[in-house]
Amino acid sequence: MQPKEIIEKLKLTFNELINAQPTSAPIALMSTTLVDGTPIEITDLVVGGVVSMNGTPAPVGEYELADGTELVVGDNGAITEINVDVPELAPPMPPMAAPMEDMTAKFSAFELSTSEKFTSYESKFAAYEQRFSDYEGRLDKATKVIEALLNVTATLAETPTGIPDSAVKTSNNFKEEKNYDILFN
Repeated sequence: MQPKEIIEKLKLTFNELINAQPTSAPIALMSTTLVDGTPIEITDLVVGGVVSMNGTPAPVGEYELADGTELVVGDNGAITEINVDVPELAPPMPPMAAPMEDMTAKFSAFELSTSEKFTSYESKFAAYEQRFSDYEGRLDKATKVIEALLNVTATLAETPTGIPDSAVKTSNNFKEEKNYDILFN
């Protein structure tokens, strides 16, 4: 294979990598806490889901969530078992004439909490969008640098290094020609 052919194959391979579209959607994480208040994230609350703490897979062991659900975690934070305590149903209480409580205070507290969470999420998403924008800029710069390097390499492969000396023997000293096709399969 000639240097020009190698460079052309490199260009094609590079363009395929740049133009490739992602095939999978990002995994949505569920955030929750353990009984002791430690925050964790779970990819999916089923056997095979992954539990992570501070961005790393949770160590092997048993964990109890704040809602009473018990998880058994194996290697790499994978959930191997889920135990849910279902409380026994108590007999229904006889109807009592209970005074109606004012729900406006509870509703206002809930509304404030929800508003704060949405504000927090919006700021996180804005930060993520900024980071993605920065990464796209870096990727564009890296793409331009790689294309420039490929062009320089092609120019160097095509340009003679000097005027051949007629006193120098120009035959090939190698016994066989190497095949580099395996690099592009």
